[in-house]
Amino acid sequence: MEQTNTTGNNKSGFSGLISDSAALLYKHPIITAALLCVFGMTVSSNTPSLLNSLLCAVFIIFLGVAAAVCSSRLYEGEQRLRTVIAITSAGIIAGAVFVSGSIIKGAYSTLIMNGGLALCAGIFFYLLACRKLSTKSVILLLFAAGFVMRLAYITMMTTGMIQHDVYSPGKGAGHAGYIEYIYENGHLPDFDVTTVDQFYHPPLHHIICAVWMRLQTMIGVEYYSAYENIQILTLFYSCLCLILAYKIFRKAGLSGAALIASTAVIAFCPTFYFLSGSINNDILSITFMLGAILNTLCWYRSRSMGRIICIALCIGLGMMTKLSAWMVAPAVALVFIYVFFTDLRNWLKNLLQYLIFIIVCAPIGLFWSVRNMLMWGIPFTYVQRLSENSAQYIGDISAFTRLFDLSPYQFADVAPQFMMYGNGYNEFNPLVGFFKTAAFDEGICARRFSLLPGFSHVLFFSSVILGLVGFVALIVMLIKKNDKMDRLTKAFFGMIYFVILIMYYYFCFDFPHVCTMNVRYGVPMIVIGAMSVGWLAGELLKRKNKAKWTAGIILCSVIGIYAVSGYMVYITCAESLLRF
Repeated sequence: MEQTNTTGNNKSGFSGLISDSAALLYKHPIITAALLCVFGMTVSSNTPSLLNSLLCAVFIIFLGVAAAVCSSRLYEGEQRLRTVIAITSAGIIAGAVFVSGSIIKGAYSTLIMNGGLALCAGIFFYLLACRKLSTKSVILLLFAAGFVMRLAYITMMTTGMIQHDVYSPGKGAGHAGYIEYIYENGHLPDFDVTTVDQFYHPPLHHIICAVWMRLQTMIGVEYYSAYENIQILTLFYSCLCLILAYKIFRKAGLSGAALIASTAVIAFCPTFYFLSGSINNDILSITFMLGAILNTLCWYRSRSMGRIICIALCIGLGMMTKLSAWMVAPAVALVFIYVFFTDLRNWLKNLLQYLIFIIVCAPIGLFWSVRNMLMWGIPFTYVQRLSENSAQYIGDISAFTRLFDLSPYQFADVAPQFMMYGNGYNEFNPLVGFFKTAAFDEGICARRFSLLPGFSHVLFFSSVILGLVGFVALIVMLIKKNDKMDRLTKAFFGMIYFVILIMYYYFCFDFPHVCTMNVRYGVPMIVIGAMSVGWLAGELLKRKNKAKWTAGIILCSVIGIYAVSGYMVYITCAESLLRF
């Protein structure tokens, strides 16, 4: 699929307006995502109507300005004015629907999913019919569809549903208690953080959440509504992950069908829906990890001081969010070492940059661990352990069974199995656990996602196919000569993938409980796997060999099935919440 020209006088009418709007959004995706996420607050039935109106007005003003900018390039005189009025009016109508008190919160999810995806599909087919469809416009539609699914999810699931180690406000423990402590006291915990559940985590995410809550309550938002609106932050982080993944794919040399296929996998990946609504520190740490990957790829090409500072900040702030962000560091170090020894003429410049990297990264990334060790003697690598008496303990199952037992009974129910939730056995295979939680997460509420067994199984098995294809494609990509990806770049991606994979399995066996076999401990592997799937699809589709071209079409069809089955599972879940 070729890129269409984004300038010139050949554009007219509605298709031209869409193309120019797309160009504007394409240049500023992060700002657009932030504005859309703030507008997402208007779908909360708990947010005061005055604030709803204010947020809606801000969004409509932005929409009107964007329309004016775009229309000025396409229309003149009264036609330009009519276009701006039409688009702004549409925004006002949409805002009125969202803030309408007659729509209960649960109904928003079905409205957003059906309406938003229908709008995306309508624009797609309109551009296709007008022969104005380009890679850029398809990518933007995927961004929009991904945002729609993420926003629909957070309107469907509250902060009390499908969370990890969060608990409830007022309990004084878990991530909720951690956020509340900083909100109420205005400082970091001044006691041994190992004595309160989850307080051992680095505090950046919890500080941001506390400040976000304080800003809301200062303008009149009720406390528990402000707490619920923490999901707006995690929604934004999840959208950032989609944007960062796309930029990583481009830096890896993907284009056309390969770029679209890779982006589609991330846009419709249920894992990022869960993370949009999960108010613990997982999604922010993943965002920083992806930021470190992208900035390393950029620095490798530019060798600029600004980029290396960005890498340092991403790794440092990532570790200030969750220590597991260190897992991208070995691959970054590999790039640094390679550049140093292959560019000895600039050894002093490179050495200076590495020194700046350490000066910026180390204090930020190690601050929390050093503080806890000096004040309370807490080990650097401390992680809270569950008891062996826990109902989800699986340490008594042999390593061989956990690694290689893939008995059919494990796939009769594709939701993760916990005996404490009434299942017949505890999930024990890390690979199976990874794929199940990637599609449905875990817990009692997660079982709603299997209310439509046919599509639940299709979603699960299509994700398994894409995951396994991605793994094999990564190996092939690492070995095969590629004009757009040199050996270091391939080694960089390979090291990230396998370091995280090894640490995931290590964690599963070092902490032998069902909850450790969760996709949230290996999300960057999904991004690299999606890149590999897209690369393979692109390679197959450009072949003149009919068999390979057919294989490429089949692979793209699996991505489509993955997306559609995910929609069917989640729209069914939304409707079930309305019924119950």
